[in-house]
Amino acid sequence: MRRQQLTEAQITALLDPPTDQRKLVRHYTLSAADLAAIRRCRGDHNRLGHALMLCYLRYPGRPLKGGERPPRPLLLFIAEQIDALPESIEDYLAAERNRQRHAAQLQDRLGLRPFGTRPAADLAGWLLRHAIENDRLVHLAELVVEECRRRRIVVPSPSALERLCVQARYQARGEVQRRLTDGLSADQRRRLDVLTQRRAETNQSWLAWLRQMPEAAKPVAMLGLIERLDHVRAAGLDPARGHRVHQARLAQLVREAGRTAVQHVAGYERQRRHATLVAVALDLAASLTDQAINLFDRLIGTMFRKADERHARAFQADGRAINEKVRLYARVGAALIAARDNKQDAFDAITTVIPWDRFLASVEEAEALARSKEFDAYQMLGEHYAGIRRWAPTFLDAFVFQGVPAAAALMRAIDMLRDMNRKTVLALPKSAPISFIRERWARHVLRGGGIDRRYYELCVLSELRNRLRAGDVWVVGSRRYRAFEERLISRETLKELERDGTLPIAVDADFERFIAARRALLNERLAATDVKAKGGLLPDVTLERGVLKITPIEKSTPPEAEALAARLYAMLPRIRITDLLSEVAQWTLFTDCFTHLRTGETAADPRILMASLLADGLNLGLTRMAEACSIASLSQLAWTADWHIRDETYALALRRLINQQQREPLAAVFGGGSASSSDGQFFRAGGFGREASSINAHYGDEPGVKFYTHLSDRYAPFHTKVIAATASEAAHVLDGLLYHQSEVAARRHHTDGGGDSDHVFALCSLLGFQFAPRIPDLKSRRLYSFGKAAAYPSLEPLIAGRINTALIRAHWPEILRVAASIHTGTVAASLILRQLASYPRQNGLAAALRELGRLERTLFTLDWLGDVELRRQTSRELNKGETRNSLARAVFIHRLGEIRDRTYENQQHRASGLNLLVTAIILWNTRYLERAVAALCQTEDVSDQLLAHLSPLGWEHVNLTGDYIWSAERPVTESHRDGFRPLRAAPDTARKAA
Repeated sequence: MRRQQLTEAQITALLDPPTDQRKLVRHYTLSAADLAAIRRCRGDHNRLGHALMLCYLRYPGRPLKGGERPPRPLLLFIAEQIDALPESIEDYLAAERNRQRHAAQLQDRLGLRPFGTRPAADLAGWLLRHAIENDRLVHLAELVVEECRRRRIVVPSPSALERLCVQARYQARGEVQRRLTDGLSADQRRRLDVLTQRRAETNQSWLAWLRQMPEAAKPVAMLGLIERLDHVRAAGLDPARGHRVHQARLAQLVREAGRTAVQHVAGYERQRRHATLVAVALDLAASLTDQAINLFDRLIGTMFRKADERHARAFQADGRAINEKVRLYARVGAALIAARDNKQDAFDAITTVIPWDRFLASVEEAEALARSKEFDAYQMLGEHYAGIRRWAPTFLDAFVFQGVPAAAALMRAIDMLRDMNRKTVLALPKSAPISFIRERWARHVLRGGGIDRRYYELCVLSELRNRLRAGDVWVVGSRRYRAFEERLISRETLKELERDGTLPIAVDADFERFIAARRALLNERLAATDVKAKGGLLPDVTLERGVLKITPIEKSTPPEAEALAARLYAMLPRIRITDLLSEVAQWTLFTDCFTHLRTGETAADPRILMASLLADGLNLGLTRMAEACSIASLSQLAWTADWHIRDETYALALRRLINQQQREPLAAVFGGGSASSSDGQFFRAGGFGREASSINAHYGDEPGVKFYTHLSDRYAPFHTKVIAATASEAAHVLDGLLYHQSEVAARRHHTDGGGDSDHVFALCSLLGFQFAPRIPDLKSRRLYSFGKAAAYPSLEPLIAGRINTALIRAHWPEILRVAASIHTGTVAASLILRQLASYPRQNGLAAALRELGRLERTLFTLDWLGDVELRRQTSRELNKGETRNSLARAVFIHRLGEIRDRTYENQQHRASGLNLLVTAIILWNTRYLERAVAALCQTEDVSDQLLAHLSPLGWEHVNLTGDYIWSAERPVTESHRDGFRPLRAAPDTARKAA
């Protein structure tokens, strides 16, 4: 007998009627015609049964089954509308003939067709197209149910529904394999099969070797990457072959192959094996390309960093001697000034300080210590040329670079160097392109009437790095370094969206109307703020002689609220982290989200799955988790992690937890649900992780990464991602707001100074978010106006200039195109923002968006100056994020809290596991704090004002360390018959005060 693959929870969600009030009203409000037909039935039981059958057939689209008891909320809702007794449903359910007759009559009345052979065949053909794109079983089932409703077909039974979806998935996989392998030559198939064979004199397959990408920023790593890339390219696969199927399906094939032993892949039947290897080879080509370009960026960055360090050491080595000379000449200068004032001989004045012969020697020493006026760190770069030459020729020869017209000179220089390397020519031709050389490079590259080959090549590589970052240059075959134009929706699509009125932006698409409204608003706000500033009426703000001062926000949590929080947390039961996770899983069924990559089935033993999740979230690792728990071996944990845990399933599970947290009654006390904040948290790297990490001097001299997390005002951390330690946080603000999958609907977003940029201000406004950062050093940030600054005399010292309306107007269509591309997910917001921030300042689009951002930032700053509550709320929301980071730091306890994973995928799993675990603790705390509040309210009054300061981020009652023991399901006892653990007794406030 075939095992059921759809879980009971999934079947319930698909085929059972909803029970929340809003959906009951939406789907089950009866019309006058419905009521008239229902009244014709005899007796309450028949009227109620008829009404329920009508509702079931409309939604979810199936008849009420024999013996099935409708949910109580639905029963009460229908009974009230028809004025019948809810209890009469028992008589109806006992009369099977009436149920069958009503089902047949209502199907005819509603024009519903039964799910027979012909409708099933039609649906199977329709479903195949969708299964080729996404063959997750629950996704296909959802599509079938929706299509049955649209085609007015009775929704099939769970078994028939599952059979249809499984068959469609099987056919779709065969079609995907056929498309990927169609047209492969015999030589290409042979080369693909070689990937599964062992390399000579090793026990490692070619495929395993290709997947082991070097990470260290060293020349040998670059050569190793390019060697692997050449081996993949030898298969002769056209990258366009990958576009024959949906990219999600291609990615799934790659993920499945990555979790399957190479010898098992070799044992696949021919078409499946070659399709899998085609997908893997295409993915490897793009991944190796991206990895090589990323390593190129790091190698050039390392070169500059080492040059800066050598430059600094050169000064430090002479620092004592220079200081002595400065002190000596200060004394000599003072003596000369005194001699002039007293009309004495200058030379005699010098000899009173230092003998003449020693003075002459000191001048010679000073000349030796002095550097030329051109001395800078770039002079040290030449010493790195030999190391750069170890990999640069191979690197330039391995990739095809393309660029915008402005980068044409750089492209010619790259082609020239590539040709010289191939021909082993040493001297640069007199016609070598030089127009791309910047002023700082020019004095090193162009000197003595010629071109220095060393500095010319270093300049080309440095400029190539800058242009790749900016997007002016891109790499053929890369995913990350593609052309800017390729990332956006087409101009034709933009026009269609504008014509249909479906452009996904929150402002008027007509520029003249948009700018007129913003002009009127800004003029009004500037005038009002100017009047208040002149009269000293801005709350906690002073503006005197052009100097802006804002009184810092004081701590807003009263001592009474802190005391109440301490009492409530003292009432929470102590619990092991394993039991806490199990309890949250019983509430939310989040473990059902971690489906098998290929079959879509849920984990056979949820405890093993949760142990694997804990290994990520606690930073323990699978090996040590296997030693610390008794329910699974290392191989069991590893298999579960490989096949059930991935970014997609983490996101689905997090969504389930976040949605539950947002709905908790007590969470509504924490916040209104319309605000959020985001912040980056630095984690040091250790072991292999050091090679894949970067150093940010702000966090010290240790390499590491940042986890950038978005938190709702109800303490739901709804998005997290790994970013480089040196990355700008501003580029990632919109990713969390747009691409999370939860019910969080934040309209106002707060960040600290790291998230602030004019580009973010502009795009947030276009996409309908109110951006409210805590801008650091606000007194130094200038305002902008449409008119003359003199029109606002009190604010004039703060106004730097006018908004360049003409520039925004000229690039308005492209601005809309960028915003629409980001909103639709055509391109990630972080990718576009990184490129815009890297563009040279003369780039029109980047400058226009910056200009729009200045307008929006000025409006926000005026709000900030005039609204002390906005300042308090921003501080309050950011404090929530900082406290959440403290909880995350406490949870991420093992391995010294260091990231020791080499790959981004594993680092992201670490971040996702940590965020999932933190969210589970927050949800558990919220529920039990609500029970503690209810218990406390039975003996005393608890102020809502004090509860508003309560936070579900405590962890002292949670045991995070030790052996990870998984308890059997708790028996129901008198002490916790409602399914919750008993609270501890409330502390005696009098004894505590004493």
